[in-house]
Amino acid sequence: MPPSSPDGLTRNAGIREVARRAGVSIATVSRVFNAHSTVQQGTRERVLEEARAVGYSPSPLGRNLVRGRSDLLGVILPNTGFPLYGAVLRGIEDTIQASGMSVLLASSRDDAQIEVQAAQHLLRHAVDASIVVNSRAGRNLPTDRDLAYVHIAPEDPAVPHRVELDNVRGGELAAVELLAGGARCPAFVGAPGRESAERERGFVTSMEEAGRRVRRVPGDYSEDSGLRAGMALPADVDAVFVAGDLMAAGVLRALHQQGRRVPTDVAIVGFDDSLIAPLLYPRLSSVRQLAYDMGVAAAQLALGLIAGEPGPDVVITPELVRRESSIRVPSPRPP
Repeated sequence: MPPSSPDGLTRNAGIREVARRAGVSIATVSRVFNAHSTVQQGTRERVLEEARAVGYSPSPLGRNLVRGRSDLLGVILPNTGFPLYGAVLRGIEDTIQASGMSVLLASSRDDAQIEVQAAQHLLRHAVDASIVVNSRAGRNLPTDRDLAYVHIAPEDPAVPHRVELDNVRGGELAAVELLAGGARCPAFVGAPGRESAERERGFVTSMEEAGRRVRRVPGDYSEDSGLRAGMALPADVDAVFVAGDLMAAGVLRALHQQGRRVPTDVAIVGFDDSLIAPLLYPRLSSVRQLAYDMGVAAAQLALGLIAGEPGPDVVITPELVRRESSIRVPSPRPP
């Protein structure tokens, strides 16, 4: 049996023949079939051409590289433990299943530098396309061939091939709900980034049109930041829109600790309609982010790009899920 190299390629007459015909070393052929970025594009194309000519295929990955496909779709998530991203991933997997493709998953940990490293890892595995959620690196993502990225809600709104949620509309829905409950002194608890800024814009514009001035309190999407924001809310605030459900959970906890009743004293609307929303007390009204649908749309865009048929960007409209945290019951009139 021919010996194998550390990279798993069998050292046989086939690889020697490819190297001889292409005028390169056996190590260079090995690097080509392992998708090393150090190989120049002209050399890569020459090696793959000679491999096709002699029918050389050292592994399933090698066979796919020769035919120009790996049947792998890269997916980079900011946080693999966040339930919302799990729904995005299910939408992607359900959509590509019929095409025979598989997902290769990586995490950016919400860091642009780590995101670039994750993209480089996917490149080394020769994915056919990649879907990046909440990209911070944007147009700085690496590519050494015709690799297409599909973006779900990137920080840079100018990158191509996007699936977006209409966050401005989500803010408007929250304002309508709180105004219907009689909000007079509203507040917004936000976080860094484009999505929160868009939600704030929709909310503030709607409130100002109704003659209401919005107080702004910063957060960072964590429950602890929501707790701090809730403690910092002015005493006259009677309605709060929170840019994420985890922060809303913290705001609720702060209000309970202060003895302020929800929704009687303060009505609350969150954003995402995550798994925790119906588990809080009172149950949290929330603008539903259609994460599964966004995953489906992104996968469809990616499949179109792989087939050479790019589709238009997709904008998905959110919807409000009403629960007890925003539904005010009129106080009984005294006898």
